[in-house]
Amino acid sequence: MQADPLAQLRDIQLPEPISWWPLALGWWVLIVLAAGILGWAALLLIRRYRANLYRRQAIHKLAQINTRPDVTSSQKLVLVFETLKQTINSAYPEQNFSSRDINSFVEFLQLSCKVPVFKGLPTDLNSILYGKDATAQNSNKLLEKLLISAEIWIEKHYSQSKLEAMTSC
Repeated sequence: MQADPLAQLRDIQLPEPISWWPLALGWWVLIVLAAGILGWAALLLIRRYRANLYRRQAIHKLAQINTRPDVTSSQKLVLVFETLKQTINSAYPEQNFSSRDINSFVEFLQLSCKVPVFKGLPTDLNSILYGKDATAQNSNKLLEKLLISAEIWIEKHYSQSKLEAMTSC
């Protein structure tokens, strides 16, 4: 008589589990590429953050101007334009846009922004800013318009490289 052939079988022997270390060459290449890309992205973000420091400072200065109770609204108008001129000097250091007269300065502000700003301003800004006959009611309305437009311009104006590309066309 023959014995049961299944009784002669042995259990299946499993191989040793595959170790995750040391990594294969492909994983090392992937890790180096990922680290390089993350480092490059971090560097770009840091540069962008530093490049926009003047924007953050200008927005902060506008907020301070608006909350100062010791300054009249006509003086606040002058301070808003001073802040805009300081911002332009930081944004476009090679050009002298801030030394233009007030109407051409406002025109440049309008041309250098992605969205329409400084619309509906009076044509006699010089007399309103530096004259003695400015009424408080007109100054308050003008100040509100200017603060809103100035904040929009500071946040959304073209950088120097984009402006150079636009003017060279």
